[in-house]
Amino acid sequence: MTDPIVQTFNLTKIFGNETLAVNNLTINVKPGIYGFLGPNGAGKTTTLKMLIGSLYPTQGKIEIFGKNAFGKNKIEIHKRIGYVPENPTYFMNMTGERLLEYIGALFNMSQQKINSRVSSLLKLVDLSDAKNRAIAKYSAGMKQRIGIAQALMNDPDLLILDEITSNLDPLGRNHIISLIKDLKKEGKTILISTHVLPEIQKMEADSIGIINKGQLIMEGSIKELNERLGTRLVRLSPNNPKVHNAVESFAINLRESLNELIFETENIEGVWKAITKLSLEENILIDKFISSGLEIEQIFMKALDNESESNKGDVI
Repeated sequence: MTDPIVQTFNLTKIFGNETLAVNNLTINVKPGIYGFLGPNGAGKTTTLKMLIGSLYPTQGKIEIFGKNAFGKNKIEIHKRIGYVPENPTYFMNMTGERLLEYIGALFNMSQQKINSRVSSLLKLVDLSDAKNRAIAKYSAGMKQRIGIAQALMNDPDLLILDEITSNLDPLGRNHIISLIKDLKKEGKTILISTHVLPEIQKMEADSIGIINKGQLIMEGSIKELNERLGTRLVRLSPNNPKVHNAVESFAINLRESLNELIFETENIEGVWKAITKLSLEENILIDKFISSGLEIEQIFMKALDNESESNKGDVI
């Protein structure tokens, strides 16, 4: 079994005397892409700031690369981490090239290594032609890409990205998604905090953690979470009143798309029996019956719904 790159144990952060931002959070980030999901205000950014050491936990423990993140190895650990905040503020009068050179100098890299690294990173993030342009004149997507480049300057093993695709147009988002998938192929572990769920699906995340109100709701691979939820996504055609009536009692979030019925179900066997019976008795040809696991957005909503129901049950 692969050892986690990042582990938190009962991580808690309280601001002031009463604002509980993160509540006994225990997560395991293994190699690959980890989607850290939650609605706005769930505690994602606060957690990431504790991981990079800019906030100190109220209680709990963080281990990165198997070592205490706030222990004697703190400096060595953080040399192996790259970070892009949600709203980065760079020296806007600097050019993209000069920013990367500056970051390289902070890491005490030789001038030869800085030159080589800057050239390769500008090419990686497709900014070679804009290297001499002031960052203030970069588009939102270009600023995010130079942010990733500066985070990679020290060739980190772990890359932490906070809402990296927010405020980008579709082209900019696709560029970032493609870049992240390429970085995974290079062997980097990437922890991505976001509330834009379809993009985590496009990144082909290896595992996800869902938090709400500072607490972990679910964690695991898409396959593991689907098995835990016991819910299947069904696409069925033809879409006619008889087919609709046959599956309605088994369906959750039943909707129509052209000639298809699309719904979730916790009783796939019941659905199969109902449409088989209908097909035989009414001589209706079932053109399509596809059963698959839920997508990330559906898992997320289902997890939040389950948490809400659980909390209602706790009220006396």
